[in-house]
Amino acid sequence: MFGPLTPEESARLARLPRIGRARGYRLYALDGSRWLDCWADGGRALMGHRPNGVSLRLKNEIDRGLYAPYPSRWEGRLEKALMRLFPGYGGVRIYRNADAALAALGLDEPPVDPLDLPVGSGGGDGRRASVLWGRPLLPGHPEADFLFPVLPLPGLSEVQPVLYGNAGEPALRSELVSPVILAALVRSCASIKDTFRDGNTPISDVNADIWERRGPYMLFRGNNREYNVIFESLFSQRILIAPSPNRSSILPTDISTQETALLTGRGI
Repeated sequence: MFGPLTPEESARLARLPRIGRARGYRLYALDGSRWLDCWADGGRALMGHRPNGVSLRLKNEIDRGLYAPYPSRWEGRLEKALMRLFPGYGGVRIYRNADAALAALGLDEPPVDPLDLPVGSGGGDGRRASVLWGRPLLPGHPEADFLFPVLPLPGLSEVQPVLYGNAGEPALRSELVSPVILAALVRSCASIKDTFRDGNTPISDVNADIWERRGPYMLFRGNNREYNVIFESLFSQRILIAPSPNRSSILPTDISTQETALLTGRGI
């Protein structure tokens, strides 16, 4: 599931201590504690909290004073970056947010998270879903008439590109967005190819009935009561997973052996 948090989910995340800085998949709290972040802002921190090169790109565009939402070179560059992440689409439109995109395209239902679909549905066999969230690095990603990418830039939820199929080009033009934001998104999309992800998984056959891994995404396959116990146990060990069993967690690239044991239940 992807989308706005419920009050209960927000309350769980609010239990974190105040965070002073973030590096990669680590959160550093003002009280001196360090946390492993497997929640990763719902997947927006897929490449960590400081995607490679984004800070420099932001600084360069800020130095140019490109705050205001005027046309710039970055619309075309973001389109190319997204088409590399999700090949096979006809083009891209950019909107202020997901609600604006849905309204502009005349869509009544929010996108479906492909992680909620059975493996192999809607892709590779000519079938297409109608509207999906786009999950970078998801193996066998289903195809859709309209794909709403989950952008790999944590904290950013106010810009929503949409990829459309070759036969579904929207009549409306993109909305104008600050070039500072677009430049950061271009660099964050590029950072995905900069990071090698090992194909091996710590989600072993022993605990595959609880966790299912799809690329970097971890899906809980137990019941709600089990999840609450696991969440609390990991939270006490300063490991943050998704705030509910309906949402995916992220397997960090720099997870330690001890953290892997805790996450997969062998160390709890």
